[in-house]
Amino acid sequence: MKNLFLGLFVVLVMISCSTDEYGNTIEEVNSVSAQASTSKTIGPANNANPYDEVGKEYGFWLSEYYQIHGYSKTIQDLATQVNYIGAKLKAPDVLGKSNILITEDGISISINNPETVVISTLASGTLSEAAESSLLGFFVSLIQNREAEYNLLYDFITTYEAGIMDSSNLTSFELETILGITSVTRYALDAEGGHKDRDWEISVGNKKVASGFHPFQASLISVIANLRYYL
Repeated sequence: MKNLFLGLFVVLVMISCSTDEYGNTIEEVNSVSAQASTSKTIGPANNANPYDEVGKEYGFWLSEYYQIHGYSKTIQDLATQVNYIGAKLKAPDVLGKSNILITEDGISISINNPETVVISTLASGTLSEAAESSLLGFFVSLIQNREAEYNLLYDFITTYEAGIMDSSNLTSFELETILGITSVTRYALDAEGGHKDRDWEISVGNKKVASGFHPFQASLISVIANLRYYL
């Protein structure tokens, strides 16, 4: 599992760089060192991120949900989880965004085509092309490396955040938006982290089929499904 993550390159916003197949504006700087991470115990916090409270709130809601309902094992479970968090986000009327319930079909689409859902959601927001490309690269990297251990995912996210904070190409709104989303992602993955080895199997009707779920996929899909609230 660690070896899968060694090929994950840090995604940084560089407007002057060329775009890749996803339209990302990225700079491949270095692979994350697995050895550097395994010697320390990591929680979800990143004090260097000035918007870490955004993720902390999300993590609290998600942990609260897990305590009440348990961990999502089916598409129906995950739809309920996503809508629970969506209701929390809607409660303070986040930027006036409507609370549209996510159906099981919507979850299935997110599972089967997560990159497409991210692209569509980002396109409906107000971020610049460079900011959208960077966030897309961020999520694509996480989707492709969803089987990695949490400490390696944490290293990737915090290194990405450091690059965002060093960028001179983003507005203050874009910095706040991106760093809020990365914080939410860290806390969501951590909330699921202790249970990443459980058997993921989706039941559709009475037929058991391979779910496509991997460790951390449920949390990642839940973040993607509620991404629009943060844009």
